[in-house]
Amino acid sequence: MPTIEIASINSTGLDLKQVDFDVAIIEENKLESHRGLFYDFLKSQKGVMVHIGNPDFKSDKGGGFFAGQIIDWNADLGEIENPEFDPEYEMSDKNDNRGFKFQFLNQYKKDVDRILKEALLNSPINKIYFLTDYQCGLKGRIEKFRFTIQDFWTKHNTEGLVFNTLYEIQNS
Repeated sequence: MPTIEIASINSTGLDLKQVDFDVAIIEENKLESHRGLFYDFLKSQKGVMVHIGNPDFKSDKGGGFFAGQIIDWNADLGEIENPEFDPEYEMSDKNDNRGFKFQFLNQYKKDVDRILKEALLNSPINKIYFLTDYQCGLKGRIEKFRFTIQDFWTKHNTEGLVFNTLYEIQNS
């Protein structure tokens, strides 16, 4: 199941309250992912990490924590075009590049958007990362294009996001 996280760079806290969200959240004052895909990239930075999980985990955050229930697994987003342009976009199976794009279920977009906005608002350098770690598929990649939150949602809504990708988001 996928891990979905939002990092607020150089932030000291977002003060998010679980009661205000339908998704489960864990806010930590260290940039440490629940998985290790982007460990080397994050280890030299500081800030707050928000882990986003299934609504079922709102009252039980001690065990496994993942976000498979907030993903629209039925979205038909096509295949990833030309993943070979970037060596970090390596496929675990070179013959299969289907199923690695995703969108959130509509009822959870508002929560994700609010966390993105709070994270950006609380970053003194106006920079956040949206990252996923899914055990299947891509090796992992850092998206080099810097998005605004509006760009992020446009990409999400039109072509989908890519699992195992870290998206940098800044103010315009």
